[in-house]
Amino acid sequence: MADNHFFASVDIGSHKTVVLLAEEADGRLAVFGHGISKSAGVKKGLINDIKKAAQAIKEAADKAYLSCGDGFHNVSVNISDPHLTVINREGQITITGGEISERDLGLAIKSACAVATPPNKQVVNSVSNRYTLDKNPTTHQGIVVDQPIGQEAKTLEVSMHIVMVSNQCVNAIDQSIRKSGLGLNNIVLNSMASSEAYITQDEKDEGICLVDMGAGVTNLSVFTKGGITYSAVIQNGGNQVTQDIADAFDTSFKEAERLKLKHGSAQIKTIREDRLIQFKQIEDPKDCERYLSHQSLVEVIEQSYLDLFSQIKQNLKSRKLYRSLKSGFVLTGGASKVKNCDALLLSCFKIRAKQGRVNTDKITADHRLLGPEYACALGLLLFNYDESDLRVAQEDDKGKFIDKIKDKFNF
Repeated sequence: MADNHFFASVDIGSHKTVVLLAEEADGRLAVFGHGISKSAGVKKGLINDIKKAAQAIKEAADKAYLSCGDGFHNVSVNISDPHLTVINREGQITITGGEISERDLGLAIKSACAVATPPNKQVVNSVSNRYTLDKNPTTHQGIVVDQPIGQEAKTLEVSMHIVMVSNQCVNAIDQSIRKSGLGLNNIVLNSMASSEAYITQDEKDEGICLVDMGAGVTNLSVFTKGGITYSAVIQNGGNQVTQDIADAFDTSFKEAERLKLKHGSAQIKTIREDRLIQFKQIEDPKDCERYLSHQSLVEVIEQSYLDLFSQIKQNLKSRKLYRSLKSGFVLTGGASKVKNCDALLLSCFKIRAKQGRVNTDKITADHRLLGPEYACALGLLLFNYDESDLRVAQEDDKGKFIDKIKDKFNF
């Protein structure tokens, strides 16, 4: 879990690598150390050069150490696998003693998680969504409780959300972390981590989709009826918007990124009066003065975001989840920082959309670390800290669940 008295996270992204350190203070986490480095060896959320990725992790970890003077080893890290598999499954057992014990809960969870795993994949996250007592086999109704241990019942059913990812992705993360000199504590799906800091229980009850828009990929997690029911990775993100700008105006990726961040907006209708913006094309000499229309820039950005939102919409509709999102969408990730991104999403989906805000009742940090680009790194800390929804540990080598239920607050 934590290194003695604190928690450490590593967010390996396509644009940057972030290391955060936090400790418990007054019932919430407080970030006291951080390190950020330019990402290397990562493309579209996947590690393609372990040595370079390890170097970037080490650089960020060294900066985190220097920021607080405290050593650390075991870390929680994110994963974004476009070929992930998610399963929602129930496991039910009969209670022999009348009162539900810790062992009973463990058996119910193991029953729910007893799924066949393809030889090229492994389970990285298994999260309990709800517990149902004495479910009627005819009406399928029962008593839903937050904490079943100690309750009297004849049967206990546990609903689990199970995430499988490729062995190759896990091995690349494992090697990158270990080659950086750190130890691997936990691997968490990117959007599941981000949701820890941004989604409230009321929103989960109503139905909501977290959209974590990174540089290389966009991660989705859908919550309905109080728990997570769907996760996906779309291979499109902020870098594609930048590339579309570069292609449209024959400029470098670096210059296109500057234009996006300094002058960008996701909605053309917000531009009341056009103006000229100075920029450079690839072959321009140093003294060349060239200008483009602000309106034409925003048109390119808007279309690029619409292409991404169309992929999200198609993905959710294909799973028949689109109409279950009564609380709409919450945006996080660095690519969501472009002006009016949430307004464009609202106009595209015709349901509520908002820029996410960190729940400071759960975690606090310097204001510079509370931006959407740090959502995953913050969420990884909380994923480890808030264990009350009973996550099941896995054996690293066999991929089989062990009889250990982690809930430091109630057991």
